[in-house]
Amino acid sequence: MTKAELNNPDFPSIIAEPVWDNEVQWFFREDYDVPHMKGIIDLASYQEVSSLSAKIYYYVYYKMMPAPWGPKPTPWNENKAFSFRNWLTHGCPKDQAALDAFKKNQAAIAEDTSLRQRKNINDVQGIERENLIKAFQGIMDLDNSDPNSFYQLGGIHWYPAPTYCEHHIHPFLAWHRAYILQFENALRAIPGCEDVTLPYWDISDDRYPEIFSEAPFATYKVPQEFINQYPQEVKNGSLKADGSIIRNDAATYNEEKWKYLRDASHDPTNTNKVYLDKIIQFPTWNAFNGLTNKGVYVASESLMHAHDMIHNCNGATTANQDVTGFEPVFWLFHANWDRLMWQWQKLHHTTNVDDFKKNVKACGDTTDWIDGVGLNIMDPFTETLGLTVDQTIDLNKMGVNYVELPLPLTKPENFSAEEVSLHRNANKGQSSKNEFTLSNLSYVSLRVKDVNRLKIPGSFTVSLYLGGKLLQTRFFFQATEPGNCANCVKQALVSFDFEFENERLQKAEGKVKVEIQLSRADDEGNRPVIPFKEIGNPTINIRLIH
Repeated sequence: MTKAELNNPDFPSIIAEPVWDNEVQWFFREDYDVPHMKGIIDLASYQEVSSLSAKIYYYVYYKMMPAPWGPKPTPWNENKAFSFRNWLTHGCPKDQAALDAFKKNQAAIAEDTSLRQRKNINDVQGIERENLIKAFQGIMDLDNSDPNSFYQLGGIHWYPAPTYCEHHIHPFLAWHRAYILQFENALRAIPGCEDVTLPYWDISDDRYPEIFSEAPFATYKVPQEFINQYPQEVKNGSLKADGSIIRNDAATYNEEKWKYLRDASHDPTNTNKVYLDKIIQFPTWNAFNGLTNKGVYVASESLMHAHDMIHNCNGATTANQDVTGFEPVFWLFHANWDRLMWQWQKLHHTTNVDDFKKNVKACGDTTDWIDGVGLNIMDPFTETLGLTVDQTIDLNKMGVNYVELPLPLTKPENFSAEEVSLHRNANKGQSSKNEFTLSNLSYVSLRVKDVNRLKIPGSFTVSLYLGGKLLQTRFFFQATEPGNCANCVKQALVSFDFEFENERLQKAEGKVKVEIQLSRADDEGNRPVIPFKEIGNPTINIRLIH
């Protein structure tokens, strides 16, 4: 492309491997962008642009840059924004030599036999499959008091006490990254299984793994002493009477999953469903993880919300934080969320602590939770593995990698520009227009604000009905007694966001209903509805956007 074409805010296609010297320096207009930002950032300086690349991408992705109040506020189109993102992905190379060095290093990582190369469970065959079965059976056969036993490792997630809970907060994925590493270490401690790695279960794959129907993955039974100590887990339907897990069959799981998720093959235009490919594109850790720019969790389209939903879809045992660790597929399920975190990190060049912190700071949030002394502790793994949050950021330095295809650097978004705009408005929470008509505001944002989750015994759903018809459902995954968790108490009030077309509200004649229900059913098979007055009288806030 010529300099003039690179100056243009509208790119005809995505540049897969741009470098500063040849392309990126000309993304910024010399007659406007560079002088307009002078004193804030020198857009003609490789050093300044590369050091602030995460923040620049955040602004251009959400079309807040070039400045909307300036005389030439033309935003970049998605092709240009993604071209800049591809520069970021490759480590902001200054020239072709730097790009080649980066690519050579990435290729070496994929071939590095010293790394634990975790595969898709559907690709694990032969001796690898036999050893995986042997390792799982091996830790299940250990005495229940052994710290490497399946029982002890599964219990870390909540019961038996002491309880641990790192959900709906910044270190959610970092904590689980350490958790599955400790589990993988236990698998590798079984004689003959020293090379076993924990596979991931790609939840977007309709091929339900055959191995899940075989021993020892098909079931697990907690010991009688657990049932004696926690009889409510049988009573509330999270375990069978003999302590065995309860899991949906493959057909039910897939049916439930695609009610709430979508992808390029399943209902791709249904914006009421969560789209994992879209989440991976979000420019900041907070948007990806599901947090506001102040680190507060709000249930919306994010990885944490997708995680909660699939916990619910897989069956009664995984839907309950108390016992989910005793479900064998839980471990492969969480390896997948870790893989998606790593995929997001690679795509946004946040695979080391410094670059990760730049990304978190880009939206104005604090990074104390990453490397603040005493604030980055991950009980119990700081003690058992010697890991703090900052030491989990670089997965390769932890000795782990995921076997998967290279990132689709030239693939356009599989969702409309309208959806990007909607997420931008919801993210900013404001309009840049000072004059408009209500008919121009085509979307509605509805927030169920300040639900006291400590008053709710277990995981629950928040459903939105328009005109008597179900539109969207949000899930919240938690323990039966969240008041026993310090992290839960700190974030007792949680909110749930729904975005939808204003036209839907008009067709429903403005009839709105929000219903909060327990995820688990009662003895008669009904899911109890929880009155607002019992959970702190949350409010319903509605606003028109974009």
